[in-house]
Amino acid sequence: MIPVSDAIPIHSLPKTPSQVPALKIFRFKNSIEINRELAIPLPITPLPTDTPHRHTYYEILFVEEGQGFHEIDFHSYAVQGAGVHFLTPGQVHLLTFSSSFQGFIVAFSEDFYTFYNPVGQPLSQLPFFQPARRQPIITLSETEKRYFHNILENMVSDHLNEDADQALIGKYLGVFLQKCALLSQRNVQPEDAGTQTLPELVGRFQELVEKNFRQMHEVQQYANALSVSPDYLSKITKKYLGTPSQEYILDKLLLEAKRLLVFTSLSSKEIAYHIHLDDPSYFSRIFKKKTGLTPNEYRDQVRKSTIH
Repeated sequence: MIPVSDAIPIHSLPKTPSQVPALKIFRFKNSIEINRELAIPLPITPLPTDTPHRHTYYEILFVEEGQGFHEIDFHSYAVQGAGVHFLTPGQVHLLTFSSSFQGFIVAFSEDFYTFYNPVGQPLSQLPFFQPARRQPIITLSETEKRYFHNILENMVSDHLNEDADQALIGKYLGVFLQKCALLSQRNVQPEDAGTQTLPELVGRFQELVEKNFRQMHEVQQYANALSVSPDYLSKITKKYLGTPSQEYILDKLLLEAKRLLVFTSLSSKEIAYHIHLDDPSYFSRIFKKKTGLTPNEYRDQVRKSTIH
């Protein structure tokens, strides 16, 4: 049974007393405290990870041990041993545990990463955070698991220190993500190797869509923001993302509509208004054209299907 409400729960990082952007580290909800050397135990995540929710921040789940399923935007991933899971702001996810999880949850804002890694690769350009090429999970060998465990043990030790050097923690995060980016390349198929690196313009377009798709629906709006013509923007997104700009924007809108249909009790009309489509009948037509189902048929079908 999928829990539903009037809105998908959305969680934000707690505000910090200083102006420094936030980062938090937690243990999994059903984990066992195994590090007795820390003067202050690492807290368990306060979030209800076993029910659908989303965040306003980025999240890394470093799983050392454990079995279960991780549902991310209607895709189910089996959790079997060591791996790193990546989540971007706005994605709906939940964890189902079939055994105790050991590892760490790292929650951080985009500002935190860029503040301490000013010359690092933008988050949206990392393969596991790229909207159109997302690789949300990297499986780890025993050697790789130890490598990441050592980084996070140091991060945790500093994070729990009242006099923690935030710059050092930020650098640890940068190293962690850079290493993950290198490991993710091993999953690239040979035919995709030549197009793995996206042009800056395409990355900026993806970022803008991620942040503005509810209010900005037209290619012209994004082209203006990027100082290019709509035709050029569509051609370059078609070349590197496999879909024209307008279709890319529409797909993002419909993904949000699907989330709201499945995880909330909002009506089709209310959902149309939520994503700033003023004509609910147009929303229903375009939804059926893209999915083959009306919004209500989609809601019923997904809710009746088995979600681990």
